[in-house]
Amino acid sequence: MAGRPITLLALAGGAGSGTSTIGRALAERMPGTAVVHLDDCYHTDIRLAPTVPAFDGGGRIVDASDPRSLDPARITAAIGRHAAARLIVVEGVFALALEQVRLRAGWRAYVEAPADIRLARAALRKIEAGRNARHVLRGYLERGRTAHERHVAPSRAHADIVLDGTCPVPELVERLRRLTAGRRPAGPARSAGRAGAAPSADR
Repeated sequence: MAGRPITLLALAGGAGSGTSTIGRALAERMPGTAVVHLDDCYHTDIRLAPTVPAFDGGGRIVDASDPRSLDPARITAAIGRHAAARLIVVEGVFALALEQVRLRAGWRAYVEAPADIRLARAALRKIEAGRNARHVLRGYLERGRTAHERHVAPSRAHADIVLDGTCPVPELVERLRRLTAGRRPAGPARSAGRAGAAPSADR
């Protein structure tokens, strides 16, 4: 991807904030947009990532609450598969925490939502998928809350825009459409000063 204009939007937010839904809706709204879900880019080999005990007692599993569990090679490959896309949306809880994504992004957005709403959405998603919602609740209590405070919430400072995740999805999509319709970035963003920058708030 070196040498080509950056057409990447990094879309981050806590688990259950709505980044996946917003990313898919943006792709539907803007033809030529591709979405990379970081949930699909975790290491699958427990020898290569931080691990935690499985809730069902079946040994250890990759710790999805730790950004070190994401596989840089899988991320690069996933982005590369959409090199011809007009816009590539990389969405996931660690989209702004990972320099690999953040520094390649022409635009950065953070979706903010109250913890109770995020937790309820995540649990409901598990239930609707026929899976055990207890794992969501235990994961949040044992690791998720701490991981959010340590890795995800601080990444908000890198955002160009902060979206209210309780607003209607079409409204959020339109804001992102307007954001990415602006001046096309000529290259990867510089990291200097980003952490202290004040993002525009969608309030």
